[in-house]
Amino acid sequence: MTGKIKALFCLGLLFVLADLFLCYRYASWGSGPSELVPFIAFTIIAEALILFSICRLDNIINPFTIYSIFIYIAGFSFIFLSDKQQAFSPLFIVLVTLSILSFIAGGLAALRTYKFSFENIIPSFSKELSFMFLLLVFIISIGVFFLEISQLGYIPLLNLANAGIYDDLTQNEVTPLHNFIVLNSVLPAMFYITYKRGLIPFYLFLLLTFGSVFIIVNFFSRQIIVLFFFSMLLAVAYYRNISFTKLFGIGFTCIILFIVLGEIRSSTSEEVSSTSINAFLKEYAEIKKPTNIIETYMSLYGGVNFSTGNKITELATHDGYLSYGAYTFRPVFSVLPIETSNIYPLQYSSYSNLGTYVTDPYLDFRWPGVILLNLLYGFLAMNSFKNYNEKKSPYYIVEWSLFMFCIFMCSFTNFFHLFFIVFFFIINRLAIK
Repeated sequence: MTGKIKALFCLGLLFVLADLFLCYRYASWGSGPSELVPFIAFTIIAEALILFSICRLDNIINPFTIYSIFIYIAGFSFIFLSDKQQAFSPLFIVLVTLSILSFIAGGLAALRTYKFSFENIIPSFSKELSFMFLLLVFIISIGVFFLEISQLGYIPLLNLANAGIYDDLTQNEVTPLHNFIVLNSVLPAMFYITYKRGLIPFYLFLLLTFGSVFIIVNFFSRQIIVLFFFSMLLAVAYYRNISFTKLFGIGFTCIILFIVLGEIRSSTSEEVSSTSINAFLKEYAEIKKPTNIIETYMSLYGGVNFSTGNKITELATHDGYLSYGAYTFRPVFSVLPIETSNIYPLQYSSYSNLGTYVTDPYLDFRWPGVILLNLLYGFLAMNSFKNYNEKKSPYYIVEWSLFMFCIFMCSFTNFFHLFFIVFFFIINRLAIK
């Protein structure tokens, strides 16, 4: 038995033991077969997908392992921990299941086909011009940062004692130029590529990275921080091997940072000053079970989000609402001088209400959209990963990190069709492709 097979066997055994423990734990809280059966079914699918993908792709970071997080959370959402959760309709259960199967089918299809790459419409920049372009984009982002900070009236990172920082940030009026600020989440990875190409010294890479990190941290957006970690992790892993221990450490750091940023955001309210972040979140999510902080987060950002997705799909079906591709083509509508609130009614918006990514394809094209768009997500994500894994070009560092981010955020909303993702793709193609 090879070392790899032994490791996968041990991982599978660990999965089984964890599943048994969790089933016993949730059963002791009063969860019956109607909750435990779908929970364990989705969990087994997620774990089998992890084992298969690691064995098949020889890389722990791949589309299937990242997507297995969504599958697991989908199963976990059947465990009723929060009073904000509701029972899923048969329609929504089929919607989630069909989305998962279609995504997996798309990924498997990509594994069996030749990898491909779209050619640039315009000629590629030279390496020197590429760096100058990135520097220009960075300077623009600094200008936009100072513009928004001047509107806010202070630098958030230097005013953590201010009880209303996060409220001020969410209420601060921003323009589409804010995308240049968010772009700083992937600029360090692009600067790292520039450094590895020998165009800039290491100290300049560190200086530019510090500037980008300072900008994005000031907005306390966990999504932006996650994208920064993903892009930098993939950039470093592209040029050097990273051990499993280090990968585990990085993943653990991401989880801690996610919780810490959430505590900083929550602690801007005086209500949380006398209680732990877990107790505060349990109260906010209306959780009465003795959950740990991971289970609390998964219920708040998993079970509650899936319940929201269930409400949206049920309401849209009842009202006969069909958006005819409006959500798929959101990046186009985002840059047009039109009032988007008329195109995206709030009651159907998974983006505003956090209804998971599965609702948008259903709202756009019903079942054909669910199948075809998920096939496309899985196919393109796996194709990007294959190009990255075979080191075809540093361009795929950012491209694969964007797909990785969108897949990771599937339990929140559909990031595949947001304008800033398309904007990042364009910048990446211009600068690195």
